[in-house]
Amino acid sequence: MTIFWSHPNIEAVLAYFGDSQYTVKIDRLCTGEIRYLCWHKSNSILAKPNLILRNGKVRETQNGESVEYTFLCDDRVFTVEYIASKLKGGTAYCFIEVMDKDQKKSTWKMEHMSIPKYLR
Repeated sequence: MTIFWSHPNIEAVLAYFGDSQYTVKIDRLCTGEIRYLCWHKSNSILAKPNLILRNGKVRETQNGESVEYTFLCDDRVFTVEYIASKLKGGTAYCFIEVMDKDQKKSTWKMEHMSIPKYLR
């Protein structure tokens, strides 16, 4: 189901990253809505994502070195911070923080990934 990659309602892929457990894509739909899609590594990125969050908010730092995306899901807040490399050709990183209603936080550090050619 490439609907999550090549659907005409997708205006742009804003971030694509992952680690040994998850693959995450953040995109902007033609309506302006920011969407978070997450797949477990054991699943194909062509399949339906394991988690879809909608209506994200975007905040860019003044110097443009990082972008923060925030999504609400039930009683949790998902915050994704995308930090561009300061070095040309360097690695960009993403940090995902999930905070529950009791202010308990879980954090994952992920690396920027290139979108596979068959999805471009």
